[in-house]
Amino acid sequence: MTRLLLPFLAAVVLFTAAGLGVSTARADATVESSTVESQYPQKVVFKLTASAPAEITDVTLIYELAGRGASGLQKPETLTPARSLSVQVPIDVNVGNAFVPVGSEFVYHWEITSADGVVTKSPEQRYLHLPTGKNWQTVENEIMRVYYHGDRKSTAEGYLKAGTETYERIGKLLLRTELEQVPVKVILFANEAEMQEAQQGRGSTYDAATVTCGTKHTNDIVYVIPVNCGSSDPTDTLRHEFGHILNQTAGEGTLTKLPSWLDEGTAVWAQSGPGGYETAFRSAARSNRLIAFDRLGTPSNDPALVGVFYGQSWAMVDYLIKKGGEEQFATFYATIKGGKRFDQALQQVYGFDLAGFEEEFLASVQGGSQATATATPRQQATAVPTERTATRTATRTPTPAAPASGDSSSGDGGSDVSTATIAIIGTAVLLALLGLLGFLVVLMMQNNRTRGGAPPGPA
Repeated sequence: MTRLLLPFLAAVVLFTAAGLGVSTARADATVESSTVESQYPQKVVFKLTASAPAEITDVTLIYELAGRGASGLQKPETLTPARSLSVQVPIDVNVGNAFVPVGSEFVYHWEITSADGVVTKSPEQRYLHLPTGKNWQTVENEIMRVYYHGDRKSTAEGYLKAGTETYERIGKLLLRTELEQVPVKVILFANEAEMQEAQQGRGSTYDAATVTCGTKHTNDIVYVIPVNCGSSDPTDTLRHEFGHILNQTAGEGTLTKLPSWLDEGTAVWAQSGPGGYETAFRSAARSNRLIAFDRLGTPSNDPALVGVFYGQSWAMVDYLIKKGGEEQFATFYATIKGGKRFDQALQQVYGFDLAGFEEEFLASVQGGSQATATATPRQQATAVPTERTATRTATRTPTPAAPASGDSSSGDGGSDVSTATIAIIGTAVLLALLGLLGFLVVLMMQNNRTRGGAPPGPA
């Protein structure tokens, strides 16, 4: 009798609870739609429509950038509690200081809170940030993925091959490092204007005076355009920018970073050849316009010095590689990554500090085909940037077009005088001589008039 009574009592309890409106379980919210709208190039808008048995009182978008270590959360600007609602969360990707490079992948989900305390977490979704209005396609291998649109498949395949070669020659043989984030994403834009729309400017003066052929933005994103950039091989832009990723992987630690001359010089060395950068260096060396080594820790924003900066950085790296071989150069990088400042690493691996390196390098230049070469005056106190103050989430290291062969690439301190300058000086001298001649003629005429009209003197 007891066995029959217990199920009956349980059924009565459940029926009574249901009749009194007491719920034994609280229901989750339902995600009816979750979409993303690109307002390229400024914003990405995440949209959600959801419903729940109780009023929805709070919605949060939680996201991260894949492979970047960067994350965030954001709420709708307005939300009116309701059992069914639609909200949107805009995220700036290229507005002011906010910048998320094309090729970034958002990994995101929503958290929905109801008035009864239930928090519903939506399934994880992904969104790849690419320019709109293009039919983007890819070619890829285990280390690299090239995004392209239009009839550029063969060009994209050429870049993919160049990336593989660079990884073998620079990553594995020279720097002896392994990529930390794969695949590296290469965004192949159709032209410079298309690429320029996708990135932050460095200032109207700089951007107007230089042609940016490619940019490394993060440890897994590179922008390129299919043009020759100071060399006969158009894929040199990719080799250069991919070189920056390999340099960072091999030489940058938690608290240490590479000086610009070492980073850029190794990136130029990663190309199939230095092209016009070598020409710019040779010209600067002949005319005593090399840059003092203590001014090479950060890149130059002076368009007139860009070619010399890249060329001299390449020559410095080339000198170190030839001096100690590739194994010693890899040790130099590893020593910096291990926590040493680059000048300490120079001393430890090569036996000289930055000043000693400069002296030895200039002596080698003077002993070559150049007549004389001295660096521009050293600054009295120049801080060498060797420590991070914050984790970099986007680093723009553009590849400007190298000066064409034969271009003197004149910069500050140069001794060259232009034809226009000579013409101006000559004209000024001629006008001065004509003025002096006119003055003498007027003076003579005045003297003649005075002599002709004077009263007769004594006999």
